[in-house]
Amino acid sequence: MKPRTSLVVIVVCIAVLMLTLGVPTAAARGTAAPAGSSAGHHTIVIWPTGSDDTANIQSAFTTCTAHGWTCTIQLVQGTYYTDQITANGFHGSFVGAGQARTVVQALPNLPAPAPSYNTASTPFWAGAPGTSDPWPVLFTFVNGAFSVSGLTFTEPYLAPISAPWYGNLDVPFPATTSQSLYAVVLVTGEHADVAFDHVTVLGSAGDLTIPAGTPSSFNLESGIVYEGMFLPSGWSDFFADQIPLGGTFVMTNSLINTAFATFYFQNLLDASVAVYHNSLVSGPATQFIDVSNSQLVIFGNSFTNSASYAAFGGLQSFFKTNLLPSTVYVEDNYFGLNWEGSGPVFFDFGGAYGLDATLTAVVTGNVIVSDMSCGCYTYEVSSVTLSYSLVSAVFSGNLIEGGGDGVAVNNMAPAPNNGPVVVSGNIVIGADVGISVFAANGVHVTGNVIKNSGSYGVWVFGSANDTLVAHNLVQGSGLYDLYWDQTGTGNAWIGNVCQTSSPSGLC
Repeated sequence: MKPRTSLVVIVVCIAVLMLTLGVPTAAARGTAAPAGSSAGHHTIVIWPTGSDDTANIQSAFTTCTAHGWTCTIQLVQGTYYTDQITANGFHGSFVGAGQARTVVQALPNLPAPAPSYNTASTPFWAGAPGTSDPWPVLFTFVNGAFSVSGLTFTEPYLAPISAPWYGNLDVPFPATTSQSLYAVVLVTGEHADVAFDHVTVLGSAGDLTIPAGTPSSFNLESGIVYEGMFLPSGWSDFFADQIPLGGTFVMTNSLINTAFATFYFQNLLDASVAVYHNSLVSGPATQFIDVSNSQLVIFGNSFTNSASYAAFGGLQSFFKTNLLPSTVYVEDNYFGLNWEGSGPVFFDFGGAYGLDATLTAVVTGNVIVSDMSCGCYTYEVSSVTLSYSLVSAVFSGNLIEGGGDGVAVNNMAPAPNNGPVVVSGNIVIGADVGISVFAANGVHVTGNVIKNSGSYGVWVFGSANDTLVAHNLVQGSGLYDLYWDQTGTGNAWIGNVCQTSSPSGLC
C-alpha cells in the first residue's frame, strides 16, 4: 500500500473511531453538573476545585470505565491540579474546552514508585500502576479504546517526582536514577486504540540533562508514550521480556514542547501509528524502539529546536531480536536542527546478532535545516539522515541545508544492509559531506543536486559494494565533488556533472 493511501485510510479510521467513542459536539456537552456527577448520556463533567482534583478525575475514570462505550469525561475551562491517574480499560473520550483553556497541571512532589518496584534489579513497571505503585507518569492508560482532545497538560517543576526512580529512556537498565517524569501520558497494556487531537504537553527545564554541552535540560523524559511495558511472570530481562502493545495510535494537531522525547513508541506488535500535523519543539530524542509487524506514518509535522541526538529516529532490535518486518514513513515534515541535532535517523541492529534486518524506511519530501551558528558540530554526530543496515530505504525529494552528512548510508557491522537503499532527487546544500556511503551494498545515489559541501559532495568508502552514483549535479565541494577510496567492487560512476574527483574520471 502506498503511504498516501495509508494516510487516507488512517484519517477515515480516526473519524470513525472518534464518532464511535462519542467525542461530544458543543451541543452534546449540554448542561452543567456538580463535580464528578453524571450529566447527559454517559457524560461526567468535572469542575476545577482550585486545589487537588486527583480524586474527582480518578473517580470519573473509574465510573466511566464501568459505563463502557460512549462515556465522556468533560473538563470545563480552568486549571486542574492532579497527581498520578490510572485508567484501566477506558472506552470513551477525555475532553477539555480547548488547548490553553483547560489546563491539567501536575502537583508538586508527585509520589515515587513503590520501593519494592524501584531498585537496581527491579524496575517500576514490574508492578501494576496505581496507588500501590505510582509510576512516574501523570496519566497512565492501560488497554482500552479512547480519544483525548482539547486539553493542555503541563509539568512546571524541576524535579517532579518526590524521590529518584531507576531507569532512563532507551538506556539499558539499571541506569542512573531520575526525578523527571517518564511521561505525561502513557498508553500501555496489550491492546489499545487511541486518538489524540488538539492536545498540548508543556514541560520545562529539569534534572534530565543531555550531553555534548547543549544548553538544554528536561523534567519530562517523554510527552506522550505508546509502549508495551508489562512483564510476564518469571521475567528475567526488564526490556526483552516486556509484553508488546498492539492497536492504533493517532496524534494530530497537537503541540509538545520541551521533553527529551516529545513522543515515544516502544515494543509494538501489529500496531498502526499515525503522527501528523503536530508541532514538536525541543525534543532531541523523539523516537521508536523495537516495532514488529507495524507501520508508522510521520507526516506533515514541524520538529523545531532539536538539539543533539535526533529530532526523530528509530532503533530496531535494540532490546528485542524476535521482530517481524516493519516500515516507517517520514514524509513532508520540517526539521529545524541545532547543537549537533540530526533529522531522521534509523538503526537496525539485527545484523549485530547475525539476524536479518526487519526495518524499512521511506523518507521523502522533508525539509531539514541545520543551524550551525554555534560552531559546535562535528559531522559524525550531526548527520541529517542516517540509514544503518536496514532492510531497504528510500531517501528522496528532501531539501537538506547545512549539517554534517546530508544523507549517510552506513553499514552496521558485521552484516551489511540486506536490501537496496535509494538516495535520489534530493537537494543538499552546505553539508560537510553531501552524501556518504560506508561499507553498504547496493546503494543507488541518483539525480541529486549537491552544492557547497565542506569536504565531499559524494563520498564512497569502507569497502562499499555495487554502489551506483549516476546523473548527480555536484558543485563547490571543499575537497572533492566525488570521492571513492577505491575499495569495494562493482561500483559505477555514470553521467555525473561535477568539477573535481578522486580518483580522476568520476565526473
